[in-house]
Amino acid sequence: MKINKGKFLMISVSLFIILVVTNYQSLENAKNSCEKGDKTPEVEQDIMAINWTVSCK
Repeated sequence: MKINKGKFLMISVSLFIILVVTNYQSLENAKNSCEKGDKTPEVEQDIMAINWTVSCK
């Protein structure tokens, strides 16, 4: 099965966007979990929330 460059690019970009959005939602979920426990979330993150750390204090 041969995939042309346009389809490959579209699929790659779509997958990247899905991964970034899913990762961002995970970050928001972690912050909300801290807040539910009456703690303050301390967040360290890179561009587009690809690499992040949440500490609850």
